[in-house]
Amino acid sequence: MRRPLAALAVLSLSCVIVIAMPVGSGASPVAHPAAKKKCKHRHHHRKRCRHKSSSGSSTGGDGGSSGASGPPGRLLATEKEVNATQLQLQLSRPSLAAGSAIVEQYNAGSDPHNLILEKAGQVAFAYPTLDPGGDQRQTVKLTRGTWTLYCSLLDHRSLGMQATLTVN
Repeated sequence: MRRPLAALAVLSLSCVIVIAMPVGSGASPVAHPAAKKKCKHRHHHRKRCRHKSSSGSSTGGDGGSSGASGPPGRLLATEKEVNATQLQLQLSRPSLAAGSAIVEQYNAGSDPHNLILEKAGQVAFAYPTLDPGGDQRQTVKLTRGTWTLYCSLLDHRSLGMQATLTVN
């Protein structure tokens, strides 16, 4: 009994196709207006492509784009003590795109630390002191150039708790 039903289902499906687009009629299939549009890039099939168009303007955000059209960039600054005479400030990436960025400070050490963002010798942003194991984040606007991030508590900067970020 199952075989005749399967054959009937195939036959009905064939009839629907023939009715919708008769063979030899020259009719071409028409895409449904609500059909999802695939991107021309082969490595993904997102409905909305986030790559740059041929005119050079971005069609979406890449996590580090500038302006209000895309999401802000992200940076993680991890602070910790390597030993009693060596401290470390490690950035999650060496560079970001200019514009809005979420900068997160994470204290992975056993002492309190703060975070200062400085450009051309001028303090632009200062995070409050953070207890061990804590984290905090702020959305900041970064301009093109070289930024220095460091902890200003005691002699932490001179002991190595400093890093450089390039903003393009």
